[in-house]
Parts: sequence; C-alpha cells; structure tokens
Amino acid sequence: MSGRRRSRGQLALAVALATCALALGLGGGSAPAGAAIPGGIVDRYLTRRPAVGPVTVVHIEGATGGERLLAATLQGIVNRTTARVYLVGARPPAEDQYWLDHYAADGLITVVADVDLAGALTAFASEAAGYVVASEAEPWTINTATTAAAALGGVVVTPDLIGLAQSHGLTQLDDHRGRWPDAATAYEGAAATYRAALPYQGLAIEQPTQHAPRDLFVQQGIMAVYTRPSAPDYDRVYALLDAYPPGHPVYGYISDTGVEEVQALVRLAQADRFLVPTDGNDNLSFHLAVGADRPRRRVDPPSTAGTAPCTTDQVNVVLAITDGDNLALPAGVYTRGGYWPSGQRGTLPMGWSIGESASVLMPAIWDHFAASATPNDEIVGMMGVGYGLPSLMPHGASVLADGFTLDQELGVASHWSLDALLSDPGAPSWTMVQAAIGASGHRPRTFLLNYADFGGPNWFVRPDGMAVLESRQVSYDDGPAQVAAQVQALVDLPPAQRPLVTFLPLTVWRVSYDGIVAAMAPFSAQGVRFLTPAQAAACLPAPPPTTSTSTTVPVPVVTPAFTG
Repeated sequence: MSGRRRSRGQLALAVALATCALALGLGGGSAPAGAAIPGGIVDRYLTRRPAVGPVTVVHIEGATGGERLLAATLQGIVNRTTARVYLVGARPPAEDQYWLDHYAADGLITVVADVDLAGALTAFASEAAGYVVASEAEPWTINTATTAAAALGGVVVTPDLIGLAQSHGLTQLDDHRGRWPDAATAYEGAAATYRAALPYQGLAIEQPTQHAPRDLFVQQGIMAVYTRPSAPDYDRVYALLDAYPPGHPVYGYISDTGVEEVQALVRLAQADRFLVPTDGNDNLSFHLAVGADRPRRRVDPPSTAGTAPCTTDQVNVVLAITDGDNLALPAGVYTRGGYWPSGQRGTLPMGWSIGESASVLMPAIWDHFAASATPNDEIVGMMGVGYGLPSLMPHGASVLADGFTLDQELGVASHWSLDALLSDPGAPSWTMVQAAIGASGHRPRTFLLNYADFGGPNWFVRPDGMAVLESRQVSYDDGPAQVAAQVQALVDLPPAQRPLVTFLPLTVWRVSYDGIVAAMAPFSAQGVRFLTPAQAAACLPAPPPTTSTSTTVPVPVVTPAFTG
C-alpha cells in the first residue's frame, strides 16, 4: 500500500550552500548534463505551463476554510497567464516559506509584495470573471463550484465572503446552493454543464474540506469530484472518469483506508489510469512554472565504485523512505528539520523516494534535491508516471516505459514499484517489465518492490542484470524501534541463515531521517553494513550468462535459496 495517512528544512547556511550549488549547476561534483522531459510525457500532466512573473506573496495563516478556498481559486486564475501568486499558510507556513526562500535566493523569482487575502483581491480581482457561490453545508458544491470556476475563469466564495468579493468588484457567475440533492447528482450535473469547457482530460478526487490543491485544478481546468470505494455513489462518480480518455493522472487522492486504496487502484489500473497524490499540496500552479524554462538537473550517478560483494558473514541492509509519489513529501515533509535539512544527512546511506512526476509538476524542487544529494543519498524514482498497478493495465508496458524514460532522463538508477504481482520472480508480469525496458531503452539498476512483505525472495537478479529487492517491512506502521528490532533479528541469525541483503522500507509518516540515524547507530558500530539501493545491486552476484539458441528455454534468474 502507498498508505497516505492523514496523521495523515543550519537553514541560512543550507540555503546559501544550495544557492551556490544550483547557480553553478553543482551537486558535490561536476553536474551531469541537464535532462529534457519529453513533451508527450509532460502533456500527460499539464494543459498549460505559464512563465514566472513578479511574485505577490499572499499570507493566509489562520484563515478560515472559506478564505483558503477563495485564495486558492484566485491563485489558480492569476497563475494561468503568468505565475505571480504564492500562498503562505495553506500548509505549515515553514514549508511554504522554505521554497519561497530557496527560489528567491537562487534568483528564480522576484517578490514584489506581501499581502493578505484582501490585498490579493485588491491586486488581482480584475483578472477573475466573477464568483461562484458554494456552501460547506452542501459539501459537493465546493467541488462543483471549483469546476465551474475552472470553466468560467472565476473564483469560489462561501456565503460569508460574498460581501468581500463584491467589495472588490466581483459579480456572481453562478450559485450552486440548493441545486442538487446529493454529491453524485451534483457531479453529473457539473460534468454535463462544464466538461466541454475544461481542457484537462481527467478528474481530481478531492475532499471538499481540503482546499490546498485547488489552485492547480482551476489553473489547469480540471473537474473536481469526491467519492470513496466504500461510498454508495462510487460507481456513479467513477463513471464520470470513465468518460475521459486514459493516460492522464487522477489528481487528489482516492481512499481513506488500505482496503479502499487497493480497490480504487485496481479500478484505475483496469482502465489504464494512475494517481498522482496531490490532495495536500498547495502552490502547485506556481511550482510547476518555476525553473521550467531550463533543463532538469540530473541526479549524480550513484556511488558504487569499490562496493564489496555482499556475504552472509555481514548483515547488509537497504533503507529507503516511502511514499515519495505523494508530492507533499518533496514539497513539504522532506523540508522539515529531521529530514533533508538535517545536519546528519549523508552519514547513513538512504534511499529517498521522489515521484518522477515532481520533475514536471515541481521542476525546481526536483532540481534542489538532485543537486544537493550526498553520495549516500540516493534519489529513488517512485513508480514512474504515477501511483498505479501496471500489471493490471491493458497497456501497462507503455505506462511503465514512460516511467523508465523519466528515470533515464533524470539520471535515476533505482525504481520503486508497489506492483505486488511482480513479487514472484517467475510472474508473467515480468514480461511487461521487459517490454517497458525495450520500449524506453532504459533498465533500472535496482528495482525495489512493495512496502509490505508479500512473501517473495529477499532479492533476485534478472537475466539482464537488474537487481530486485523485495520489502521485508513487517508493518506499514513500524517506527524506528520496530526497524531496529528487525535489524537485531538479522544480527542474531547464524550467517548460514541470513539473506545476502535485506530491504526495509521506512514509512515516512512514522520515521524521520534523524530518528532512524539514532536507531541504526548501534548497529553501524557493530559492523552492520547499510547500503543505498544501487550499492546493494553492485554487491549482489551477477546472473549466469545466457546462451543463444533457436530453442525456447527457461531464462535463468539468480535467487537466494532462502527468504530470511
């Protein structure tokens, strides 16, 4: 499971160093040539990408839900032409400020004003066609009004803010109160009225109480709906999605429980669809513009020279942080002090998952991580174009190939999939993976599988040399103490019973980088070897050579004789 749980970053020096590194194109050595993301892949995500203009910072710390809704939809309208509005306070203000400071220090933006919501309306209300009224008492109207605002070029207001909107010269475009008896009927009505005016060929599934990503929906022209697999209107709402062509991500989020997550993912996959989790992201209409006029920063090649072969005389462990397909990680969680800005970063080899979609939707944020990674920080591509199950997709090889193309362009050596149907080394779905490698011309060095332990081998090596590491995490809810217990269990095993290498995902909502460094320090002192995913691939045995023959024979795969 990807498991978005609702419980689910030194700063002055870090900014100064990052500024110098980015300005010079450096990241601990000579920078690799810049990456150009193919236009066909970009078009999966975006209908427009504006240039950056003079920036007005709008402070909404402490704002009501209605005020956040108005601010986000106004931002989406303004940022259609040029990206000029940046909100602080839709997420924890320190996270918003982190990127504002980084962009300014790197010369990517020029801030010309700091205002509140009223000041933003004074500056920009003339760019909106008017307002659409929604009511929190009829929550579906929040989404239908967002859809109407995207189609009509307006903003959304709740009844208590009509006076504020009118005082800034805005007039009513529509009023969605009292129009529909339930959510599904409302979404069907909104689709019938507005779909032809919306350029994006897909949906956003967004909780009506969450407003952070609505700037993206309005800017890109995305219809907003809400349902869950356990809801009685699930089939009716997903029928609206079925009317769109496949190939574009669903934005927002699709579930509240692990069971719902699997149900929704399967349904999406069967229609060649995938998810880009954005339900908690703000400022995407701005982030997608910053740095987009320059090539993407490629990740430095993983440091594997001199990696000694793995033996069972030593405990070999790979740690990697989960959930990077959720763009709230690179944009928010990773900026917190115990993660990327940590003074300890680089002391413990670590895989940092980041969805490749970040290179399109948050290009300068991607560049920041790629440029500032140490040799012990491996950027791991999280699921390619988005969160999906290619094994169940009618055209899964094509979807996976676009992900591998992104990995190749971005210099990403390790790819992380949650496609559990690949857990068996002999699974038919590996034919799809091989087809994707052939179509993209790129083979990941390391292929990480799953968050949970689905019973396959700890590791195996494909005939083409790609190392596959399967999760041995006991529970998605494990914290540092539970991870330490698993490592201790490996230490306690006789060498003859140990796997050559063990992959332990670290659930980002439970484990910080600083927290796991502290928990693993005693094991490092005992001689446990921690490896990045690419280093682990370098330590495993090579597959046996294949022999050309005119007769079809089973393809050899190197696997361990035990699962550990």
